[in-house]
Formats: sequence, structure tokens, C-alpha cells
Amino acid sequence: MSSIVTDIITTDRPVANNEKRLSICLRSNGFSFSVSTIDNELLTVGDIQSEPSLPANNLAQLVTQTVCGNEASLGYKQMNLIVPSMQFAWIPDHLYDPALNRQYLQTVTHISDSIGIYHAYSAPLNSHIVFSAPADIVTAFKVNLPGIDITCQHAILAQAMILSSNNTHPVILMHVRESATDIEALFNGRLLLSGSYPANNNEDALYHALSVMKHLHLETPDMELYICGLVDRDFYTRLQHFFPNVSLYTGKPYSFINPDFQTLHTYKHALILS
Repeated sequence: MSSIVTDIITTDRPVANNEKRLSICLRSNGFSFSVSTIDNELLTVGDIQSEPSLPANNLAQLVTQTVCGNEASLGYKQMNLIVPSMQFAWIPDHLYDPALNRQYLQTVTHISDSIGIYHAYSAPLNSHIVFSAPADIVTAFKVNLPGIDITCQHAILAQAMILSSNNTHPVILMHVRESATDIEALFNGRLLLSGSYPANNNEDALYHALSVMKHLHLETPDMELYICGLVDRDFYTRLQHFFPNVSLYTGKPYSFINPDFQTLHTYKHALILS
């Protein structure tokens, strides 16, 4: 297995595994991860780059070896695997039937029989999100990290949006990643839009953000735009020309004892810090 640790900050403090929370977010060329306590003290944040052709089981083993070491068998209080997905559907809790997961998704997109269908629950939205993910990857992680929860980026972003907004003005949360941008729009406590759009560059991401704002008629002076993920200074500056209020979204507030966390660009890791 070939991998490169591109960036890691950790804390040399003993913490019982049953007090830890592990969050892993897959990418096309590896994964990022965080380990924190159940009281939101940040212990470790890291980025691992791997070969894109790495088999699913080898990737899962790489995660357990790199992130958990020999502690994997002891288990954490909570483990969460975030699988970026372009295919998903939100279902209100009172209408949700787990036996209909594939049907829910087939109403909005074509689903191959080889693709796995999964779901996650959002308490703030009182809804389930049904989404697609590579079945071999999910199975490999379930085998190597028993008890891990599987979710997609929109379940994380939508909850973050609900919790961070005061619900009195329009809010758009945009997450930029490799070749795509994820957008959630909220107003008056309701999720107006949740979508993923192909975006190979900053111009594509900007176009989708402006299109969502105009389509939903959110062009008001008090509208807020939160951005996170692969955001550079040039893109941030350009957004300021089109949106009245632009802020970086950094996830939940964390405490830490390692001063190196002060230099961490938390907005790049919002999915694993939310």
C-alpha cells in the first residue's frame, strides 16, 4: 500500500478510546480524518494521500493502520465515515420507509445495480438522507472498523447549517471539493435546496453559487454565504464581489492543548470537524 502523510497535527495526551470520536472523509486520492474527545477537544487532524487505484480493502486497512494503529480493535465512542456523493434524496421522517431506499433515489437519478444505497438521519431537519456510495468501500470499512456509521457530505453540511444559522435571513453554505461543489440553502428554518454540482475550477463553483442565489430569490442585503473546503484566497476575494456577506465556515468550536492547531486551516476540514 502506497501512501503519503501530507499533513498531520496530533496531541500526545492519553485519552481512553471510549472517550474518542473518529471522523473520516474520503477523497478521490486518499482521505482526511480527525480524532477528538466527546467533549470536543481536538486531538488529531490529518491528510493522507494514497494511490487512486488502491483497492477498497487496502484503503480501509490503511486508515486503521495510520489513524488507529493497534487501537482499532478497542473501538471509539463514535466513528463516522463521510463518503462524498452526487446522488441523494431527502425524505421527511414521517414519510420514510427503509425498504424504499432504492426507489427514493431512482426518482431523482439513475442508479446502477452495482452501487450501494445507504441512509443517514438528520435530527435538526427531522429527515433521512438516502445516498449512493461504492459498496466495496463501505463494506471494507465496516469490516475493518466495526460499528462505523456511514453518511454523506450533505448530512454533515445541512446539520451544520441549521445549527449555525439564526434562521432570520437567507443562508447559503458552499463546500468546495475536487471537481464538484456542494450547496445547501436555508431560510426561515427550512432547507430550500441541497445539491451537488460538477465544478472543475473556481469559475464553475462561482457560477453555481450565483445560480442558486438567483433561482431561489435570495438576493437580499442580509443574505450570508458560508464557504468551506478547498477555498483559496483568490476565490474568497472573488466571492466578495458578488455576495454581501461572505464568511469561512470552520465547523464546531473545539478546544485544544497543542498550539499547532492555531495554524490549522479549519475551513478546509469542516466536514470532519462538524
